[in-house]
This record gives sequence, structure tokens and C-alpha cells, in this order.
Amino acid sequence: MVKIIVKNISKVFKKGKVIALDNVNITIENGERFGILGPSGAGKTTFMRIIAGLDVPSTGELYFDDKLVASNGKLLVPPEDRKIGMVFQTWALYPNLTAFENIAFPLTNMKMSKEEIRKRVEEVAKILDIHHVLNHLPRELSGGQQQRVALARALVKDPSLLLLDEPFSNLDARMRDSARALVKEVQSRLGVTLLIVSHDPADIFAIADRVGVLVKGKLVQVGKPEEVYDNPVSIQVASLIGEINELEGKVTNEGVVIGSFRFPVSISNDKVLIGIRPEDVKLSKDVIRDDAWTLVGKGRVKVIGYQGGLFRITITPLNSDDEIFTYSDHPIHSGEEVLVYVKKDKIKVFEKN
Repeated sequence: MVKIIVKNISKVFKKGKVIALDNVNITIENGERFGILGPSGAGKTTFMRIIAGLDVPSTGELYFDDKLVASNGKLLVPPEDRKIGMVFQTWALYPNLTAFENIAFPLTNMKMSKEEIRKRVEEVAKILDIHHVLNHLPRELSGGQQQRVALARALVKDPSLLLLDEPFSNLDARMRDSARALVKEVQSRLGVTLLIVSHDPADIFAIADRVGVLVKGKLVQVGKPEEVYDNPVSIQVASLIGEINELEGKVTNEGVVIGSFRFPVSISNDKVLIGIRPEDVKLSKDVIRDDAWTLVGKGRVKVIGYQGGLFRITITPLNSDDEIFTYSDHPIHSGEEVLVYVKKDKIKVFEKN
């Protein structure tokens, strides 16, 4: 296990014209599972590379425990001395080596004895349930098995820190949940500090204790995934960590008005963005008598889709082209008028930039 301390780290490219990281500060505790979430181009990969020692910060300091490993453009501790295991998006397996040889590769470079290499490879292969495919080449393995081989190669060195760079993006949807569960189980068993970088909030919710959201190189919010989900600092953060309806409304004495919808919130700005998660929207033909839900108005069903065992229903206010969507276990026909309810305490209000 290792504690990672990032102090005022910035990274610029092209003589300062491109800012990849902008004054990032974060502490990742010993044995913690920490996630970095952000869109493409946010600086996630640059952050990962600096932690791994594959790049250096232009300014700022990076500590592993109390040891300074990189500072102000200087690499003080090289990657091979940082006790890091890394799993890449592509898994980066050598196609001409067997699973055993792929896993053993870093140990071979460390000049370990053949007996010790075999012992370590077999131990980690047993943990990951791939001992029966050790003699197979990567092309003979399923996607899930290839990923386990990549994870085994990262763990066989007994690292203090495990870095995962978009590790599940090459798996089909059926396999991702089991792969996430495996990673969390192995991390808990070994106690290694874990840093996962992803654009997929499902990865973060499944694995991370805390998440940091990177936007344009800035770490804009840090917290438990569920806290960031419920209380995002901006509409962009809200949309990065989960589905959300985004509506631009006009502020009146009666609340925020969007067509025939009225959201009962108070704010001083003339125009704001209303955010409401789809699970916090309910459609009904009858009045709902439940204090947790508030009626915002009548709407008309625009379109209905189907995914994941639920109907995705898009509604518009009666006199507006704005849209709001939710999920339902039963269909509602296009063109029908419905009463639209939202959870009072789940309405999110953001300033319009």
C-alpha cells in the first residue's frame, strides 16, 4: 500500500499553449480505491502517466508516502522503482508469448529465479482463476481471460499501487460487471492502493471509494461517488457521473418556468439550468398523493423507446419544444397527455454560463 500526495501539479504542452493539468491537488490514502472521471481531453491520461512516472509535472510535486518522486519537471524516482502495476485499455499482451510468459515478463526483467517466477505466477493465476489457460496464447483466450492475464501481470510484482486505465472498455456489456467485481475483490484481498481512470461512471460506482472529476485539466469536485451524483457542482459534472435532464428555465415568483412545467425553486438569477435525474421523474394519469413528489405540470409523450427491460419515455411540456425523459416498467403511447411529477429534494439548479 502507498499514499499518493499530489501538490499543485500542472502539465503543459507545446510551450504552454496546451494545459493538460491545471494546479491539481489530491491525496489518495493507503489502500484506497480512487477513481478519476472525466471526458476525453480532460487530462485523465496525463494524470495517470505522471503517477506512473511515464511523464513529469511541469510544475508541482508528487509524493509516494513521504518520498518526493517527481517535482517541477524532474523525475526523481523512475517508474521501475515505484512499485506500480498497470493495466492498460488495450491490455497490451505480447501476442507471441503464452499467458504464463506474459504474466512472468516483469519478473523475468527483474532477474528472478525460475522457481520464484513460477511460484508467483501460479499464485496470482489461482487468485484470478486463469491457472488452466497459462499455456495458451492471447489469441486463444476470451476477452475476459485476456483482461485477467493483464491484471495478473500487473499484480505479480506485488505492487503498492495498481493503476487501471479504462480497463473495461474492450469488454462487452455482459462481462463488465463481473470484471469490475473481480477487480474490487482482488484489491480488497491484497490491500493495494488502486487508481482507476475512466469516462464511464459505472466503473467508478462499482469500484471507487472516492472520485475526482477532471474537466479541462482542473479537478473540479472530489467526494464519494454517490455524493457527487446527488450534489454535482455543475451540470457538466452531473452529466459525467450519470444521466440527467437539462432544462433552461426562466425564473419567476412562482419558481422556474419551462413551458407548462413549473419547478418550485427559489433563485435570484433571471435564467438558470434545471437538472433532474430520470429516476426522479414520475409520470401519471392520476393525481399522486405523496409529499415526496411534486407536480410540475402537464406534458405530452413525444417518443417511447425500450432498453434494459424498461421503457424510456420522452415528454415535452405542452407549449414548448424542451424535453425530459424518464424510465417506466410500462409503456405510454406517443401523444398522450400525462401529469409530470418530480422529487422535491432532487431538483438541481445550476447557474447558466
